[in-house]
Amino acid sequence: MKILHLITRMDGGGSAVNTLLTATHQAMEGYHVKLVYGLSHESEMSNIEKEKVVEGLEAFRKLGGYTEVLPSLKRKLGWHDKRAIHDLRIIILQGFDIVHTHTSKAGALGRLAVVTKAVKVIHTPHGHVFHGYFGWLKTRIFLMIERYLAQKTDILIALTKAERDDHLKLKVGRESQWRVVPSGVDVQAIEDWIWQHPVAKEQQCWDVISVGRLVPIKGMERLLKAWVLVVQKQPEAMLALVGDGEERRQLEWLAAHLGIADNVFFTGWVEPLAYLAKSKLFALLSHNEGMGRAVVEAMAAGLPCVVSDVCGLKELVDDTVGRCLDADDSEAVAKALMTDWGSETRRNARARAQAYSVQAMMHGLAEVYAEVSQKKTES
Repeated sequence: MKILHLITRMDGGGSAVNTLLTATHQAMEGYHVKLVYGLSHESEMSNIEKEKVVEGLEAFRKLGGYTEVLPSLKRKLGWHDKRAIHDLRIIILQGFDIVHTHTSKAGALGRLAVVTKAVKVIHTPHGHVFHGYFGWLKTRIFLMIERYLAQKTDILIALTKAERDDHLKLKVGRESQWRVVPSGVDVQAIEDWIWQHPVAKEQQCWDVISVGRLVPIKGMERLLKAWVLVVQKQPEAMLALVGDGEERRQLEWLAAHLGIADNVFFTGWVEPLAYLAKSKLFALLSHNEGMGRAVVEAMAAGLPCVVSDVCGLKELVDDTVGRCLDADDSEAVAKALMTDWGSETRRNARARAQAYSVQAMMHGLAEVYAEVSQKKTES
């Protein structure tokens, strides 16, 4: 079987990590797998993030995988999109059995490039852009496009049931087209690392940690506004924001403006495991989230999680592993952040993470690919 994966950019974000992980495991299983992506300049990756991406791509190639960088494949709209469709069409016609597109932009261009029914199409949105990204007019246009493209797709994959249900409510695809496959996290590797690097309770120097790109959709400003209330009651409380991005300077300014600069540490792009190990609680208050890989990683490390009640996050977290709430209610967020979560919550978090392991993802994808292959044989 020849499989082609398409994604707009290859960086350290959840969708890119998921795509590379999928392609790598399929290469390990002996499939002919090619990964095509854009130049990724828009990601503005740090050197550490770039090194991690390069390392992952090299591992994929050593397993027999193929990669191709397509300069015309860009995140922003423009005349280059017409060139991208042409370039992708040439690649797709090289004899691929399955084209698996990822994210909104690559998903649109990739599906428009498929001109033969002999090629089966799978699309994973990795969330959706119908809330928190654009104004109402642009959102409406994208919604119309996605409804049309769903007609050109054999299988649509949601990372959570909530994501699937959101699409169905918006009439994107039919229920018979949708499958739910979680974004796999190497849960075992995280548990092994935590076991090998034990941290005593008195060494947990971070009261709360959040991991993610410092971009508007991640809602870090909501976390800082709630953190003000926490610091008022616990002046020594410390928050670590692990990640980097276009909003970093603005968030640093906001922390200073709110008078909590000494209580917030911006780590930049670093491996988060060491910070997770020294933290008491994890928080992610995104405006929109396909699933929330960082939440699964935190649960695998045994951290209770406080998250916003959006799409995939409300499926990941309930009162047994933390709190899912209205992230614009700063008082409710602050109260949850100051809750003294017990050992049972931590055990529950580790158990919950198992449902989102790499093994669970690859098992689910294997069933989807088998189904699509059967359709190809029958046609």
